Amino acid sequence: MFENLPPVLNHFFFIIPAVYMALFHVVNPIGSGILFLNLTPHANNKDRRKMARKIAVNSFIILFIVLLAGVYILKLFGITIPIVQVCGGAMILSMGWRSLGQDDSINESDSKKSLASGTEQFSYESQTFYPYTFPFTVGPGSIAVTLTISAEYITNSPGNDLLQYAASIVAVVMICITIYICYSSADYLMGKISEQVRRVIMKILSFILLCIGGQIIMNGAIEFFKTLHKAGLIH
Repeated sequence: MFENLPPVLNHFFFIIPAVYMALFHVVNPIGSGILFLNLTPHANNKDRRKMARKIAVNSFIILFIVLLAGVYILKLFGITIPIVQVCGGAMILSMGWRSLGQDDSINESDSKKSLASGTEQFSYESQTFYPYTFPFTVGPGSIAVTLTISAEYITNSPGNDLLQYAASIVAVVMICITIYICYSSADYLMGKISEQVRRVIMKILSFILLCIGGQIIMNGAIEFFKTLHKAGLIH
């Protein structure tokens, strides 16, 4: 489709869907939207849309800062990409495993309500950033993936760095728009789905999250052994 474009533009259109899908799987806006609905039972549709807009904006700010500063953060602490992949993947795998093994008789939102402890039960407005943006929507797993994207898709790729950053930012904007849509319309979507179907969806999403964590760990391990091979430490 883009074979006639210059290599830099070709890479630009490759980065956008790659970054979007990587973040989509970790942020999981559909599954989070379902839980967001459960966590705000006393909010009306107008309040949820207002909260969804603020959460999407806050999520963009967090991901944007991590995306731009991620490479420098890694360099500052001497952290390599394989280590980020292994540690971030382990965290994602752990999240998926806990969610997959959770008792269906327990509402998943009940455990997350502890994040809002210390605040008034129905004071949703004051909880927009914490806990609904961080760590509920954009958590450590999302930050780990964004750090990896910052170092992998941008610094290790040929071409115009600004154009590659622009492509990643476009993908971040798209994922934040998806967050807003899923959160603001969760009540409508869930009104069409039975409790049993909802549980099935959550289990499928949890399994996908588990697999993503395993894949990231494997990618990190492969890169680690490649580094050792290049250094002549293993054959």
